[in-house]
Amino acid sequence: MDQGEDEPPQGSTSDAHVNHDISEDNRNSTDFKKRKFGENDSADVPSSSSSHMQSVPQLPSWVAGGSPPQFIAANDLLQMSVALDNLALVHEIAIDPEFSVSDIPANPIEAAIKENMHRAYWDILSEDLAKNPPDYSHAFNLLMEIKQTILDDILSVAHVRLRAEVDSVLDENSLRNKMEQDCLDVQGIGRFIVDLLGRLCAPERDTLVEKLRREDGIVELIKGIFGLIDIMKNDLTNYTISKNRAAVEEYSSRFEYKEFMKLLEKFPANIYDGSLLTKEWLKIAYQSVYSSSSTSSNPSPPDAKREKVDVESVSDEEVIKSTSRGYLRLIESESPSPYPETLRIDKMRLAALAEKFLQMNIVTSALFITCNLAGKQISESEGFKNTLKDQLIIITNDIEEKKVVSNSLAISLLKSLSLSVLFRNLRENLEAISEQCLVMVQKRADVLAVVLPPKQDQSLREQIKAIGDENNRIRKLVCTRISTFVEEILQSPSEVPRQLLPGLSVIQSELCAFTARSLMILKFCNSFVQSYFL
Repeated sequence: MDQGEDEPPQGSTSDAHVNHDISEDNRNSTDFKKRKFGENDSADVPSSSSSHMQSVPQLPSWVAGGSPPQFIAANDLLQMSVALDNLALVHEIAIDPEFSVSDIPANPIEAAIKENMHRAYWDILSEDLAKNPPDYSHAFNLLMEIKQTILDDILSVAHVRLRAEVDSVLDENSLRNKMEQDCLDVQGIGRFIVDLLGRLCAPERDTLVEKLRREDGIVELIKGIFGLIDIMKNDLTNYTISKNRAAVEEYSSRFEYKEFMKLLEKFPANIYDGSLLTKEWLKIAYQSVYSSSSTSSNPSPPDAKREKVDVESVSDEEVIKSTSRGYLRLIESESPSPYPETLRIDKMRLAALAEKFLQMNIVTSALFITCNLAGKQISESEGFKNTLKDQLIIITNDIEEKKVVSNSLAISLLKSLSLSVLFRNLRENLEAISEQCLVMVQKRADVLAVVLPPKQDQSLREQIKAIGDENNRIRKLVCTRISTFVEEILQSPSEVPRQLLPGLSVIQSELCAFTARSLMILKFCNSFVQSYFL
């Protein structure tokens, strides 16, 4: 390194002083680097000024993070959003056998916005046609849009004659010349389009077609044509889905796996955290199944160390048992944790199953308590249990309708409410359940001329109120029996029919429907879980 003019000559006192200062600084710097930050240590956050940046040491990794800064483009976020939408759509088609595209937007806010925007659009068309002479430029553009939509979305390649007919009647150059000469017959062209759509639409749309044929106003006619085209597009979509449902169910898991791998490649940080949650969820379920089974067959001392689970080497049977236990843990718990990232697409569906599980648990527990206090003669009288069960199911369903679905934004509210709200609603209305049980017992006692013991009403109210606690002895017993039955079916659905555990025959129809729905989700998701995580 070259010496500057202001540097002192080597060997001078000043040089020694400088070297001493430098060595002192290096020692201080070394001491700083070697010092480890404790959990409660703090570090100054640098300001925007350069002088302060130089005076403050670099932030430790536990404050700022050790990874380099990542730059995310808006296009990448858009691609990720589209990919997730595609995943959700394919998954919904595969899981829901009744899936169909609705003619009316499911979101009432979306429907209201769409209606207002379209009203303004048609008002502009009415103003153009009311001019003297009428301005058909807007109507001409709409006719061209209708033509292109029919060719692209309604007619297939096999409709050679109809496509030629549409091209001939709705020829752009011909219609433009007529518009310039003020002889464009929009009404006649609209009738041709209505007749064409009438030949192609489903029979249940004939009433709408006849209404359009009688329409005299140009604005209402064009508006009705667009509405009919939208309905026909939905009909064609639903027909295609129903026709190819088997193929969708067969290849949907492969598609989801492929799309998931694309997201993992583009956004490893976002997805990797989720995969860790899923692996943790699987490991907890695995340990729950096999530690409990090993403990029951060969109990070990309390201080014995649990054997480490090698999730990567589990068999297919272990996968099914572990995932079955894991799904039940998500359904049984009010706030399940960890919640696997790969199941968030089914979170609302699993929340609905969790509510039904809680409903069966509370209703059956209330039946146990009521029958125990009412006595054998009343409990075994014809239709008592089934009638009371049906009434309690109606009450718990009515609780949901009144507290959750209480206004015009019902669907939006239902999607936004957490599962804990539904749990709380059922618990808070145990009083209504107990009152219905008392009424039913008293009516049946009057019919059978049975004298009820004193203070039974108060005892029944207190015991039913107590099942609001998830640690209640009767509720835990019912929960265990329901879980055991469902888990056995999920683990081996193709084996011989299972016998219902004692006390569950009264909810046989509800339990079978619940198990069938759970089995559909579990069967579909197992292939994806096994492909990627195990």
